[in-house]
Amino acid sequence: MSVLGELKRHLSKGDAFELVDEGHVATSDISTASRIKFEGEELDLGSETEFSVDGKPVDLRVIIQCWIHRDDSAAEYLADCQEKKLTNISFLQRNDLLKWLSGESETSEYMDVSQSKPQDNSQTDGNSLATAGNSDAAANSQDSGAADPILEESKMKERVLLDHNSMLHGSKPVDFGYLIKDVELKLVHSIKSTLRSKQGSGKPGTVSKYPAHGQKVQKKDPIILIPSAASSPFTISNIKQFLEGSQYISPRDVTTPNTSDVIMVEKKFDRISKPIKFIIVNNTRMFTKPEYWDRVVAVFTTGHAWQFNNYQWNTPQELFQHCKGYYFHFTGDVVPQHVQQWNVDRVELDKSKRFKDVEVVRYFWNNLEKELLGRGFR
Repeated sequence: MSVLGELKRHLSKGDAFELVDEGHVATSDISTASRIKFEGEELDLGSETEFSVDGKPVDLRVIIQCWIHRDDSAAEYLADCQEKKLTNISFLQRNDLLKWLSGESETSEYMDVSQSKPQDNSQTDGNSLATAGNSDAAANSQDSGAADPILEESKMKERVLLDHNSMLHGSKPVDFGYLIKDVELKLVHSIKSTLRSKQGSGKPGTVSKYPAHGQKVQKKDPIILIPSAASSPFTISNIKQFLEGSQYISPRDVTTPNTSDVIMVEKKFDRISKPIKFIIVNNTRMFTKPEYWDRVVAVFTTGHAWQFNNYQWNTPQELFQHCKGYYFHFTGDVVPQHVQQWNVDRVELDKSKRFKDVEVVRYFWNNLEKELLGRGFR
């Protein structure tokens, strides 16, 4: 059996293991370990396996790294691979490998059997080799028997079963691996920038948007980002009247426009003990520290992606995974198709019936309260 086959045999049974270095001392660092030790057997982490990444077989160390991070996100796994300078396995290959190792699947489309090398069993019991030899002999004896005509007829009517991966391959051999890596890299850059703004957490390479149960949270004033565009329904001049006074006034009708880039709004929530002061800004020039981005709880958007050019997360896909997004528009206006695909709340404002503003503001604060509770405000 190959070294990868031996590994699967242990992992699929749930056997405990530990990593050891050259001096046979236990270690938790995959980059310094030299072998993986199961009860009664050790496997060399430098052994080449039949699992291929970009057409090249990877060693057992890469396989173990993938298994250790089986419950982590793709970004966390990739960040740790980069830190330890190990080959990372793409999302699809990683799922395929983990299913195969755990025994959920008996085949893997990324296995190159021609690369399979038998494991050195010099340290194993000779009886195991004898048992394996007897099993092979029995199998060969069965194969040499007369063919079953019913079985042969059944084989002629067999159809090749397709899994989700082979179904998505299509008729043309297009390799989308570069896209997968590109997406992972963008996620990792975002994670790393957030990591730099946090004081160490327990597990290396992990980031949590929400605090652990019972963890005390330092409650700094949360930030709401609004557009600086003149075409935006909300500007620094009218946002305070809307959020505190529950009345919408067009920026063009404001008699004393606010020329500042910052304004404060205070709100008392039902499920949060103290009133919260929100800092509302229309640009990120004052974001001189990465920690300011951790305090952004909401982003108002006009639907133009260029609004996010100077943001830490400068694509709608990334931004609205980290912050609540809101797209305010007037009743009857067509919401752009690309905005409908963003992870934002689309909120309607009536063009003339101002008594409906109260309901809109109440919806916004109730929605934002859930976000604040999730971030540890109590």
